[in-house]
Amino acid sequence: MTFKYQIAITLISLLSFACCSELDFDGWLHVRLFHSLDDAPEPNFIERGNITISSIRSGAAITAQSAISESQLQKLMSLAKNNGMYRLKATVTTSSNSETNFLTSVLACNLLGSGLEDYVHIWLDSSAEPIAVNLIATGPCTLDEPMTKQWSTDVQVKYPDGGPVPDTATYIQKLEKEKLARESGEVKDNRSFFAKYWMYIVPALIFFVLSSATNPEAAAAGGGGGGGQRQ
Repeated sequence: MTFKYQIAITLISLLSFACCSELDFDGWLHVRLFHSLDDAPEPNFIERGNITISSIRSGAAITAQSAISESQLQKLMSLAKNNGMYRLKATVTTSSNSETNFLTSVLACNLLGSGLEDYVHIWLDSSAEPIAVNLIATGPCTLDEPMTKQWSTDVQVKYPDGGPVPDTATYIQKLEKEKLARESGEVKDNRSFFAKYWMYIVPALIFFVLSSATNPEAAAAGGGGGGGQRQ
């Protein structure tokens, strides 16, 4: 295999990797949080706050939550004394306008032990649709009143097995949904130039590289002419 063919194969591999990285449409998520501070069989959910993820690629999240009121804190402490579960409902809205509710819970005493600091993990499938929401509180189990009444929530966007798995059929369906949404003005297409036109750029570059590699005589002639002009 000649050096030029090796360059061509390397270029094709790099372009293929870039295509796969750029193809994912960068959507957003909006999450409304509701919590239940009792241990009734049918939970009474009240609003706790909301999370806005403007880019699912970066996972950057903005969380808006009011401090827990004194009455709510007393209910949480009573729940902890009874070894009850703190229940959270997350209503997730995506850039394709789908809305899904998820339920998750932790021991109330662990939430007190963490000082109202918790973690919300939002799991997405290969088409960036939410499939689960997990609430985690890493504090020890305690019945003591926390030092603060302000929630501190760390939000993370996660994929099964550490990353998104390519799924051609699902991805095509997702593209169709996003195309319809963009045409109706609901979603702005913020993809890069390469992500929009890669199907035209890649074949042209591959053709150019392979054409150069299969015409060494022309390349040599061009090089000789250039050398003569430098006298």
